[in-house]
Amino acid sequence: MIFDFNEAWTRVSEGNYDACVCGAGPAGITIARKLASRGRKVLLLEGGGLEYSDQSQHLYDGKSIGRQYWFVESGRLRYFGGTSNHWSGRCSVFDPIDFEAREYFGMPGWPISYDQVIKGMEEAQEIVDIGGKDLSPFDDARFASRLFRQSGFALSPPTRFAEKYDAEIRTSERIDLFYNANLTDVKLTDSLSRVRGLVVENFNGQKLEVSAPRYVVALGAIENARMLLNANRQIPKGIGNGKGWVGRCFMEHLNVPIGRFIVTDTKFWRKEASLSPTVEFLRQHNIGNGIVTFGPNSSPQSYGRLRVLKQFARETGCALPRMAEIMRQVVDFDCPGDGLVTSLIEQSPNPDSRVTLANDTDKFGLRRIQLNWNVNERDKKTIRLLAIKTAEEMAKLDLARVQLAPFITNPSLDIEVGAHAHHMGTTRMATAPEFGVVNENCQVFGVDNLYIAGSSVFPTGGGCNPTLTIVKLALRLAEFLASLD
Repeated sequence: MIFDFNEAWTRVSEGNYDACVCGAGPAGITIARKLASRGRKVLLLEGGGLEYSDQSQHLYDGKSIGRQYWFVESGRLRYFGGTSNHWSGRCSVFDPIDFEAREYFGMPGWPISYDQVIKGMEEAQEIVDIGGKDLSPFDDARFASRLFRQSGFALSPPTRFAEKYDAEIRTSERIDLFYNANLTDVKLTDSLSRVRGLVVENFNGQKLEVSAPRYVVALGAIENARMLLNANRQIPKGIGNGKGWVGRCFMEHLNVPIGRFIVTDTKFWRKEASLSPTVEFLRQHNIGNGIVTFGPNSSPQSYGRLRVLKQFARETGCALPRMAEIMRQVVDFDCPGDGLVTSLIEQSPNPDSRVTLANDTDKFGLRRIQLNWNVNERDKKTIRLLAIKTAEEMAKLDLARVQLAPFITNPSLDIEVGAHAHHMGTTRMATAPEFGVVNENCQVFGVDNLYIAGSSVFPTGGGCNPTLTIVKLALRLAEFLASLD
């Protein structure tokens, strides 16, 4: 069932819940649905409304104090469905090497294996509407040097979790979703080893404490860290932060405009081609994973008569190279095979890249975040090496000619590094609290009944979009919680 906490705020006390899940995005909704299917009664709390509102969204306002970062607020959406409301839908899976201990990162890797994550991936694929799709990367015979392979991925419609699962939750007798229900504090028992209850407040200033045997925080990578750091009334450094790891190792997928290309083998290029480094290449050079994509530049825009002019220019000019050069000065268009080389590159885990608390507070008195996004020299090595080797490989195989950006070929220039708005790593999974915030079952170290869901638990980011893995880990966590009773 679905309730507005602004109006029915006292009703939450009437439920007898087996678990309380905070955050109704892909992770939170997946956990609630899975627990309900196993016969558990779930309280699902969403801080935002059923639709977007400035009032809710502005609670995400924060500062960027490191490398320029545009997605502190705009990369997240604070309402039912979470960031799935503007998700592009690209789905792929981590590579086995992503779960290995890569010593050159200088940080412990995942405490779980590739096989543990990939097992049952079909259920996660069904949830995001790509059931039956083969996501495996495939080797192309043309890449005989074994440097690269073609990336495997599938496109979700994309799935908007609120839209898809609204009716199911609304009619469920095992899920109570309260929206406009903002988590403002986590109260521990006197022993500090268990959560006693959560303080939840609506936008009218009314609040109460909710309780359940187990709690899951699934607010997104930035907000998960912010909540643990703000919950400092009983533990001054924040819950789960005994060794100082909460907020550290914030990772992105690096978005770097590598250059431009012209296709020399039109059979190879249709709409786009995405290449990933092989395991052999990664091990040889001790770099991060990633994807280099060769894609078309923007097509003519549909602006009435201007569109017709652009289409004529494209069809005429592309048939006559000299004419193309002249007409490009008048009308912006691109010939088939003339496009951009872009990238999605793994950022290495770096303790100096972190989320901390600012001094200013939001409507509920919670300190806002400040993000020090830090791209280190290893990341820059990964970017340049992948770019140069990809360009060399495409030329050697006579598939394309690449003009690399000046900052790729000139190490004295700073690399133009953007981001894909993939927030990861602020409550990393580890074997012990000396290396992270949660264990292999996503339980916060030292707090028996508190769990974290989402990409904040990723120890490394891999070279693929994170949403499918977020959903799969949410299913894994829900199965674990259901097994405890």
